[in-house]
This record gives sequence, C-alpha cells and structure tokens, in this order.
Amino acid sequence: MAIISGGNIIGNLREPITVRLALATGATGGGVLAWQNPHDSAIIITRLVLDVTTKTTAACTVDAGSAANGTTSSDNLINGLDIGTAIGTFDNVSDGGTNGKARQKLAAKGGAADYLTVSQASGAIAGLVGYAYVTYIIL
Repeated sequence: MAIISGGNIIGNLREPITVRLALATGATGGGVLAWQNPHDSAIIITRLVLDVTTKTTAACTVDAGSAANGTTSSDNLINGLDIGTAIGTFDNVSDGGTNGKARQKLAAKGGAADYLTVSQASGAIAGLVGYAYVTYIIL
C-alpha cells in the first residue's frame, strides 16, 4: 500500500495534480494556451476542462492536444469546440469532438510532444476569457 501526500509518492501510486491556467486570445498555434510538462517524467493528462467565462465576440472553435512545441496546433484532446456561442464549462471527456480522447500522454520536459496547446481552429478568438484546468498523473 502506498501513502500519497500533496503529489508526492511513497510506494507505487500517484496522486493526480490539477493546474489552473489562464486562456489567451492568440490566433496562432498554441495562442490560446501553451503549457509545457514541467516534470522530468512523462505525464498522462486525464482531464482538460475549459471554463469559458466570456465567449468570443464572433464565431470561434478551438482544438486542444499534445504538441511538439508551444506553437503547434493539436486536437487529440478536444476537437472543434464551439466557444463563440455561449459561456460554459467544457472538457475532453464530454466535449472532445471527433478526435478528442479521454487521456493523452505528454513526454517528459524537453522530450518530443511535451506541450499541451489550445489553439483557434476556426473563426476569431477575440474576447475570450477563461481558464483551463489540467489534471494529470506523473509517470
């Protein structure tokens, strides 16, 4: 049996960690969010929640997923999420779209595909306000 406290491990189990990250309004790959795995070990993202508190001023969709760098779009967690119609809380499990998955591995810091990016997929991102909540397990 393992004893776990504050993300630290004694034994063989890992405690999930959740980070809160502000969303931005950049129209390029990773312009909404670019977050690099901060750990020297790979991680598995088990949940990506986007809390959109102010929708975009025009029609807009976003993609989210693992990427090789902070400026590359990816859609293997969330694909084509509409954030221009209404505010709301969305995640990769219920709102993943065609390519979205319930889990996604990121490489250790400095490895290939060690970034999570959220990118404008269509429309215009202006006006967006909100946060991303990334829950993950360190391998």
